[in-house]
Amino acid sequence: MQATPQEKEHDNLQCTPYDLEKPTQAWTRLADMVDTEEPLFQSTWFLEGYNFSSNIYVIEDDGLTVIDPGNDYTAYLQFFDLGFDPAQVKRVVITHGHFDHAMGVLELCNYKGIREKGSMEIVMHEAGPEELKKNLEPLAFPVRLVSGGEVVDTGRFSLEIIHTPGHTFDGISLYHRDSRSFFSGDAVLPYGLSAPDKHGGGRLDHMLQTFRLLLQQEILHVLPGHGWPVFLHGRRLLEASYEEMIKHLLGTSRELSCEEAAQHLIGKGCLNEALYCAEKSLRYNPSDAKALRLKILCLNDMGRFQEALNSLEVLKNLLGGGKDEEGDSFQSMAMGYALMGLERYEEAVAAFDEVVGRCGTIKEALVYKGMALHLAGRHDEAMDIEEFRNEFVGRFKEELLQKASART
Repeated sequence: MQATPQEKEHDNLQCTPYDLEKPTQAWTRLADMVDTEEPLFQSTWFLEGYNFSSNIYVIEDDGLTVIDPGNDYTAYLQFFDLGFDPAQVKRVVITHGHFDHAMGVLELCNYKGIREKGSMEIVMHEAGPEELKKNLEPLAFPVRLVSGGEVVDTGRFSLEIIHTPGHTFDGISLYHRDSRSFFSGDAVLPYGLSAPDKHGGGRLDHMLQTFRLLLQQEILHVLPGHGWPVFLHGRRLLEASYEEMIKHLLGTSRELSCEEAAQHLIGKGCLNEALYCAEKSLRYNPSDAKALRLKILCLNDMGRFQEALNSLEVLKNLLGGGKDEEGDSFQSMAMGYALMGLERYEEAVAAFDEVVGRCGTIKEALVYKGMALHLAGRHDEAMDIEEFRNEFVGRFKEELLQKASART
């Protein structure tokens, strides 16, 4: 999606193709990859995955917390060669059940210090693969099945578990609120999107819901399951990923403006995405009346009536006293709809009257006026409006026919 002029602060964000990325030098502290005093980064070790293994993160705190054990036995040989004792591994979090993220847990279970202690907790989503659960069962390690909303407490660091379905249904991610860092698994990747895996319950609509949820979080750093960590530009990465998904939803790979995308999305009933596009357009050009109208349309259709009214006030101030018959009709119509949603029926009737007074007989305005009158208890006046009466009777008749059909 093209969009709109880019902010300079985002110019240096480039998603590097995976095969062109500079390899890490074995295990590396995150603090050595970015100039920061952030305690979480001082305490977290990172190994970039390759071939059939994901990235692995290990947090040093009350013990060792492994986030995604990967699928590379040499990773642990190297890690324990740094002087860490396997018996210090206190818990393992599996972001989803794909073998490249999960199989390393079986490798860890075979370490003598871990096996003899027998207390290493394994955290995974309750919908994780049954085969993995069966493989873990005879090993008798405590398995904690989660669904999202729980916390992994490593001592100093509290990591919130967020259910992030889409790539697979059992996807979970970890969010450290204090540093605004996000261990994403495959939910967010720096160089592209992870496709929904239908065998793992992956679905595109779940991915959209996940991104909507994540965009509500303050995410500064993304620590992904593949590729290098993205420091400082987590928000921009989330937006870029979400916009790629929107383009996929629209079935296009071409660049298109936010306004054009919003119009198509409204036609598809994807109001959340349409609202995102309209708001993005307004972010770069707050005086864009067309984008503001699209935003109001979305808010009303989403039932966010008070926000629609607030935006109508912004639109009114933006247009000032300028004569814009089509625009004025839109405002009155949208205002009537919002007021009706807020149960301010008499004011809604006045707004619809304004549309009719300005533009003459408009069926939509008359139907909504009748509806507002009906809801206000002025039934006779409502039924005097032919357009509303026909609509009302037509729907009533349709409902009766459906009930009769259901009985036969």
